[in-house]
Amino acid sequence: METLRGIVQRLIYQNETNTYCVFLLEDYNEERTVCTANLEAPKEGDDLELSGRYITHKKYGRQFEAATLERLKPDTLYGAKQYLINLGVKGLGEKSVDKIIAYFEEALLDILRAEDPEALLEVPGLRKSVKEELYNALRGEGLLQEINRFLEKAGLSSRWSRTLYTTYGGAAIDVLRDNPFRLMEVDGSIPFSMCDTLRNSLGIEPNDERRIEAAILYTLKNIGDNGHSCMPADELIGMVFDMLGGFADEVAARLEELLDIGQIVATDYDGLLYIYSPNIYNAESDAAYLTQNLMADSDVITLDLESFIAGFEVKKGLQLGDAQKEAIALALQNKISLITGGPGTGKTTIIQALVEAFQQTPQNRILLCAPTGRAAKRLTEATGYEATTIHRMLMPIQGSDSYEFTKNEDDLLEADVIIVDEASMLNVQLYYSLLAAIPENAYVVIVGDVDQLPPIGAGFILRDLLDSQIIPSVRLNTIFRQKEGNRIVTNAHEINKGDMPELTSEGEFRFVEVHSVTDMMHRVVALYREALAECDDELDVQIISPMRRGGAGSVAISKTVQAAVNPQVATRSAVKINGQTYRVGDKVIQVLNNYELEVFNGEIGVIFSISKTEVCIRFMDKEVHVPMEDMSSFMLAYAITVHKSQGSEYGTVIIPFIPTYHQMLQRNLLYTAVTRARNKVILVGTKSAVQRAVTTQSGTTRYTLFKERLQGLI
Repeated sequence: METLRGIVQRLIYQNETNTYCVFLLEDYNEERTVCTANLEAPKEGDDLELSGRYITHKKYGRQFEAATLERLKPDTLYGAKQYLINLGVKGLGEKSVDKIIAYFEEALLDILRAEDPEALLEVPGLRKSVKEELYNALRGEGLLQEINRFLEKAGLSSRWSRTLYTTYGGAAIDVLRDNPFRLMEVDGSIPFSMCDTLRNSLGIEPNDERRIEAAILYTLKNIGDNGHSCMPADELIGMVFDMLGGFADEVAARLEELLDIGQIVATDYDGLLYIYSPNIYNAESDAAYLTQNLMADSDVITLDLESFIAGFEVKKGLQLGDAQKEAIALALQNKISLITGGPGTGKTTIIQALVEAFQQTPQNRILLCAPTGRAAKRLTEATGYEATTIHRMLMPIQGSDSYEFTKNEDDLLEADVIIVDEASMLNVQLYYSLLAAIPENAYVVIVGDVDQLPPIGAGFILRDLLDSQIIPSVRLNTIFRQKEGNRIVTNAHEINKGDMPELTSEGEFRFVEVHSVTDMMHRVVALYREALAECDDELDVQIISPMRRGGAGSVAISKTVQAAVNPQVATRSAVKINGQTYRVGDKVIQVLNNYELEVFNGEIGVIFSISKTEVCIRFMDKEVHVPMEDMSSFMLAYAITVHKSQGSEYGTVIIPFIPTYHQMLQRNLLYTAVTRARNKVILVGTKSAVQRAVTTQSGTTRYTLFKERLQGLI
């Protein structure tokens, strides 16, 4: 490998996860080189020593591809100043650094090179807290370099060094020597293979129980991320066997040991042993128990139903269908009930009726909730009764994982009735968290479309509740919401049945034929402009793509649309974060829950101002001032994936749908995208792609025993 040393002049690009960067380095002969690295990005002014190789990029020319990156201690006072500023210590600005330099002069260089820079605690004129934080930061930098060298010696990237240091402190190397697979604890995205490389470098045998245990737990985590609550033991052993390249007997033996100590859990059903992670097992079994408890409660509301329905019909100027009347009666006569149906079948009308009905009874403390903010807003508008997201209702505990809430079995919700809309998005952990917080005598009404995409996370609660056939339920089939010439609802039902929808070039369901990614991009941009011109609210126009990545994915489409409708101009404020430029007027989406700001995964807003310290975003129901350090959890949202669109509704939806999407051309995915539209769908693609989707059902089976637990079979 070749070595290159110099000063970082400019950070050109940094990806959203800070694991890839491009920067300009000036060596000591004042020659500048573009460098790339799959490492944590350096800062301007950093003095670096890189190891790697020179390459010639087809588009960008000669570059240095760095395999390792070491931040060097300064050898000049000018370098020392930049080095100290780049530590990012709060309260340590340029003036404070000048005080340090004036106090120590040239001796500062030796102090910075020392393993224990304790002398910095003596500097007069600086707050004690600043001096202590500076001391800790310098100690941390030294430990970081040790971790870097440890990982690089094993042939691994040092991009995880800072996270390792944050998690394990000075003990990080000892922790990894003892068990290299603990590397996965610092970041869920670190693959088993990376830990295995470290294991090999440390001379740990391939059949070591630490390796086998890690492979079992890693596989179990992955199946949960893919929607399974559990996995048959034989299949799990086979998957782990393939990962390890052998050792079936050792895997089976370690599986038994993990079961004995409770690190994993098993359920025996129908001749098979199903393996769970404890958190999913507890959520599934407890959710089934709580559901059964609700069903066992026989308290029934006394209401003259016939008189109420007649009055409701007169008030609303409509005629309820038989299934709608049945659904209303069901919800009033059972502590838990399920109402499912496709678009236009009257689910929202039923919720309106139930709110009015319960308000006429002693059980009149009503909570309406949905998984997303847009769905909650739609409920509020339809009923005149305030709705909220499930997360906000349950009040997440800041700093905890996604399913720890203030409202739980020890602090119950204050409600007599809880109505949950868009329940297809409920995974087993969220459903359990909801039930755990519900008072003993409350009524629970679950509403959703079982034919939508399954939820993100383990389980498919809505499907299992329906398939169990023991939950009082009504399936709505009659279409009520359809104006003359409006094909959105009927086309959605055609797609759901596996039939080709009617594709025309005009009307509320419009088809625009294109035959290439380039053509698709041009048409989508033009159609987005047209839709914005006809709409008062840019949040009510949404491009929905089957995929996130790739040349036709939502990320690429968002960047193309941004360049067209919101280009950089001198008068428009902008900021670059992790390589992505955000401008005033850009549409953005939060991709991780931020409990402190109360902005949750999937919420979309528009940037209305940018300062040095924060980005101000207007969401549908609020304005939020987002600190710069929290902007890394946002992305452009001119286009989003179908999964991100679940639970939302938009006036106009533009759906690119071309053969490039390959395996994502599935019926439930197209159905879900189409049913996000309230007034207009514009499908941009080929008829062959649509035909393939409507005839292709997702072949994925989710392993879950929730239905069987409900049925009392386990």
